[in-house]
Amino acid sequence: MKRVEQKIAGLNVTLIQTTKFKTIDFILSFRSKLSPANVTKRALLSQVLKAATVSYPSKMEISRKLESLYGASLGGAVNKQGLLHIMSFRMSIINDNYLLEDVNLLEESFKFFHEIIFQPKLENGEFLSKVVNEEKRLLKDQFLAIYDDKIRYSYNKLIDIMCENELYRLKPIGRMEDLDSITSENLYEEYQRMLREDTVDFLIIGDLTEERVFSLINKYFKFDERPVINEVVDTETKEVREVNRVVEVKDVTQAKLNIGFRTNITGLDADYYPLLVLNGLLGVYPHSLLFRNVREKESLCYYISSTIDKGKGIMVIFAGIDKNDYQKAYELILKQLEMLKKGEFSEQYLENTKKAYINDIRQIIDNPIDYLLAEYSGYLYDEPFSVESLSNKVNNVTKEDIMRVAQKIQEDTVFLLTSEEVK
Repeated sequence: MKRVEQKIAGLNVTLIQTTKFKTIDFILSFRSKLSPANVTKRALLSQVLKAATVSYPSKMEISRKLESLYGASLGGAVNKQGLLHIMSFRMSIINDNYLLEDVNLLEESFKFFHEIIFQPKLENGEFLSKVVNEEKRLLKDQFLAIYDDKIRYSYNKLIDIMCENELYRLKPIGRMEDLDSITSENLYEEYQRMLREDTVDFLIIGDLTEERVFSLINKYFKFDERPVINEVVDTETKEVREVNRVVEVKDVTQAKLNIGFRTNITGLDADYYPLLVLNGLLGVYPHSLLFRNVREKESLCYYISSTIDKGKGIMVIFAGIDKNDYQKAYELILKQLEMLKKGEFSEQYLENTKKAYINDIRQIIDNPIDYLLAEYSGYLYDEPFSVESLSNKVNNVTKEDIMRVAQKIQEDTVFLLTSEEVK
């Protein structure tokens, strides 16, 4: 595989040339600084833009067009990385080298993709009100679905409490309370601002020549020069003086325990890979300490896992427990972290975890979208994606590295969602 990077005015382009896939996949991303003023509008925009265009003024007609492009797929989504809010649109098409007909499917798809981004269907100089209202309804349904999913609800509630005065509390899809104030007019104003000010990245992967790709990009995706927005790391933090403990009582059959930690390490730090492996030792794999000791040996939880945020440096352990086992489960969970601090794990256990991570890294290149997302993450962190390089960084982590990094981790907040008060 070969990586080609080029800046075309206000557009950053990454081309991955490979014969591995029979498809061509591409992603256009708009990144802006995370802000409560527009986060919900941007989430809504990611859906409004692919709902109606000048030539295809309904979802049905867009669907028919995708079918005519030999079953192409189109998606739109939002996520956050550090202090960045990223809106992305993607397409996947068959490589026209494999078509029996003489069709320039890549150009036809670029032309359609251009219309999705640049030619939304308007009325009186603003988005169609019926489209905006429908997408607002669907976004509201997403918020309600999170509330109904108590695993996601309790995780988000932990972050709300832990990061109360930090931008990180904002969810990629925004806030439900913002929806009523969003109109077709102010949403269109946000769309224009996005096109004018956001940092724009285009990533494409497939069996393609540079000449073909860059000529089509020049033709269909033109953006003026603009300042680069790259707050990939969230530096907002607080001093942890004591652990904040919050219990919320709701009608739930299974208590949800969430523990938030400040690791004081982000993806730009030299200790990030030791932290990554530490998280694997703690709660990512079936052999991890939390799963093995808390769930399997002591049967103190129904599920348990740990996760880290590369851009924020936060680690969260979340588990489903019986409400009567709260104290036992909580203490045993913290004991697993203490074991890592003291080095109470074998070298073989460390090697097994590193092998599992390296296997995960190798699997990334088997899926074109996963590959592009890994490339994009590497681009944001100024660390070009390479299976060999990442594998070496994981392999180089030592037991002493794990112990040192574990000492940096500070417990911040405990949130328990349960059916009755914990005494």
